[in-house]
Amino acid sequence: MRKNSLPLLFAVIASTAFTAFAHADDWSKTYDLTAKPELRVETHDANVRIEAWDQNKIEAHVTTHGWHIGNGGLEIAEHQQGNAVDIELRQPHRAHFSIGIETRRTELEIRMPRTAKVNVHTGDGDVSVKGVEGELVFATGDGRLELKDVDGTLRAHTSDGSVHVSGRFDVLELRTSDGRVEVEARPGSQLREAWDVRSSDGSVSLRIPGDLAADLELHTSDGSITTNIPIVVEGSFGRHDIHGKMNGGGNRLTVHTSDGSVTLDKF
Repeated sequence: MRKNSLPLLFAVIASTAFTAFAHADDWSKTYDLTAKPELRVETHDANVRIEAWDQNKIEAHVTTHGWHIGNGGLEIAEHQQGNAVDIELRQPHRAHFSIGIETRRTELEIRMPRTAKVNVHTGDGDVSVKGVEGELVFATGDGRLELKDVDGTLRAHTSDGSVHVSGRFDVLELRTSDGRVEVEARPGSQLREAWDVRSSDGSVSLRIPGDLAADLELHTSDGSITTNIPIVVEGSFGRHDIHGKMNGGGNRLTVHTSDGSVTLDKF
């Protein structure tokens, strides 16, 4: 009897585990606005996707795969004060039983007005943004940054992942500790402050307006530098370093990689 009950016991355990990890849950909320919003997002472990729309409100939608929202699962702490909206997703710190059926995932999707002040940080996950302009800060501890059709001041960082950026910029600060960086700075971009683009391990490619004025500093520790833009070189230059001026010079445009090539091109 005891021997015959073992397969049944295992089936019950497996079924319970599968049910727990296969569970999906969701949450959503809409925040009405009267002026330009300020959005702050903090997550421990989630993919974040933001897209602009033409409504004067912020809509947030959280979807989980493999666990519940609330009741000992994912906690959502959110608050609105005027046009400032804070959303924090808190993951419980405890060990859990897993038999490899499904890993836990959390997705946060946000739709919001195009012009805003935005600060997003996720400890582990990709960040995808489309069509937003203003003062923009995005960071992930482990994930890709995909930022399309953005505008204004952009500061973005990932500790492990690629960075792909397109838009019109006044200030640009991009960093990855491990990954490729690709930037398309569209016509109308200007260096109101210094631009800084860096990868510790990966190639860096920039496509910029031909009339962009800047003092240029390009460096790679292990790779080559290719530029298709006229540069008035200052001092010595070589395979791994170029210092010079574009269109008479201006604020500094720095592009550094420790391991990879640097490519500078124009529209």
